[in-house]
Amino acid sequence: MKHRLLSLFATLFVVGALAGCGKSSSTMGPTATGGATAEDQAQVAAAVADNAGYIDEDAYSSTDQTEIGGGVGFAAIRPLHFWRTIESIDRRIETVYSNNDSLGRPTTAIVTIRKHVLGKFNILAGAIDENDTTRTVLHKPLDDRWVRRLALHRVRIDSSGTRQVWRVVGVSGVEVTSADATTNITSLRVQAGAVDTTITNPLELYRLRRMLLVSGSQTMRLTVTTGRNDDVVVLYRHMGRRPLVNNGDGTYTAEFLLGDFPGLRHIGVNAFSHGTLFDDAAAYDSKAWIVGFAVRPGEDHIPAL
Repeated sequence: MKHRLLSLFATLFVVGALAGCGKSSSTMGPTATGGATAEDQAQVAAAVADNAGYIDEDAYSSTDQTEIGGGVGFAAIRPLHFWRTIESIDRRIETVYSNNDSLGRPTTAIVTIRKHVLGKFNILAGAIDENDTTRTVLHKPLDDRWVRRLALHRVRIDSSGTRQVWRVVGVSGVEVTSADATTNITSLRVQAGAVDTTITNPLELYRLRRMLLVSGSQTMRLTVTTGRNDDVVVLYRHMGRRPLVNNGDGTYTAEFLLGDFPGLRHIGVNAFSHGTLFDDAAAYDSKAWIVGFAVRPGEDHIPAL
C-alpha cells in the first residue's frame, strides 16, 4: 500500500510540474516495467519532477510576437509579425526500463515526454503595397508534436549499496513538428569561442556532465541547414526572437552575445515553409529544434554529442 501511494504521489507531482498555460491534460503512457518495482517507478517519476529545468523550456511556447523582416518577393501577403495562441496541450509520459541487475531490477530508465499542442498560428499582415496601411490578422490551425527524452540511472548512495536512488543522468534536446510538415532541419552548428559542434539529431541523449558549456561574454554563432533556400528560420532565446539571415544556399545564420549570468539556457531554431508566412492559403508548416546549454564563466567545453 505504501508503494502504491508513493507511486501515485510522484505521478501527480510530475503532472503538476509539466502543467502549462491553456487547457492541459497529462497521462502516464504505457510503461515497460522490465522488473521495476513500484518504488522504482515512483522514484523515477519524482526524479523527473525534480528536474523540471531539463524538461520544460521557454523557447517555443512563448506568446511573444516575432517581427518578420526582408522583402516580400513573390508573395500573396506581407507578414509583419507572427505569434502562437496555445489552446490545449496533451502530455504523455512513457518510460522504458532496461539493464537489469543480478536481482532482476532495472538500472536504466528512458523517459520520453510527448506533447500534442493545438491552437492557432497568427499572422499580422500588411498590404503588398507598403504605402497601404491596411492591416489584417490571419489565423491558421496549429497542430504540433513536441518530444523530449531523459535518461535515468539507479545509483548507490552508500558504501554497502543497500540505499539506491534514481537520478537523471542524460537529456536530449526538443523536436517540434507540425502535422504533415514538409519543412525540415538537417543540422544545427553551434560556435562559441573554442566550442564548435554540429547537432544532427536533437533527440540524441547526452550525459549532463557533457552538456554544451560555453563561456559568458562571448558571441555565439548558429548555422541552421534546412536544404531549402526560401524557408523562414527564426531564433528563439530568452532575450527575444528574430529571423536568421538567409544565405541563399539552404543555410541560415545568426550571431548574438552571451551574457555573464551563469546557468542553464535554452536556444531554439524554428524553420517555416515560405507559404506559412507569405501565403494566406497555405497551411502552417513548421519544424523546431530546441537545445540546452550552460553558461559558465571562463570555461569552454566541447561535448560528445
